[in-house]
Amino acid sequence: MTIMTDWIDTMQDYGFEDFEQTTLARLLDDAHKEVCLREPWPFLEKQETIVQAGADDTVTTVGSLGQVLALVNTTDSNVLVPMRNDVQLKDFVYDLTTTGVPTQYYFIADTLTLWPIPDGSKTLKIRYLQQPGTLTKDSADAAILWPARHDSVVLYSALSKAYLINDDPQSAVMQQVMEQRLQVARNDLWMKQYDRTDRVIVLDDNDYNF
Repeated sequence: MTIMTDWIDTMQDYGFEDFEQTTLARLLDDAHKEVCLREPWPFLEKQETIVQAGADDTVTTVGSLGQVLALVNTTDSNVLVPMRNDVQLKDFVYDLTTTGVPTQYYFIADTLTLWPIPDGSKTLKIRYLQQPGTLTKDSADAAILWPARHDSVVLYSALSKAYLINDDPQSAVMQQVMEQRLQVARNDLWMKQYDRTDRVIVLDDNDYNF
């Protein structure tokens, strides 16, 4: 039995057996995306090593790229600095086709782009937040990003949405239950070590480049 199967069966046990399974799966998908995108959760973090071809300034990740946490060029041992795409266009209007060692990156819609354009093959290491994909009733457990130990958060959120469809006041009650359970998950998910208290270190971009 998959997590999706278990979720759907449980929703039917709550009295939604008259709902099509595809409808319940759609509610679960919406709930899953909602809780995953609510915060930059640590479990969304992913790291990849990318061999970037010369003359190619667009970076493609294997996973679904959400937000960049860090991007470095290990070939030239430099840290790439983020820029707004409108600033990049205005500041480098005369140098848009310049090639060299990439020092900055920016987004055009969801496309991660480097500047200058790589003058040769570069090995990049990127850490980023994944975007949740679309779940269906047949989705495998691997497609679910939300941690299994807190899967009731997604279930309660989906149940709240199902009650809302029926204009049932239980929707607000279930939403409250979800929020309470989410707080338990939050306390667990954000603290990964108790070995040392968090420290604030102030760094400038220049501190990363030698």
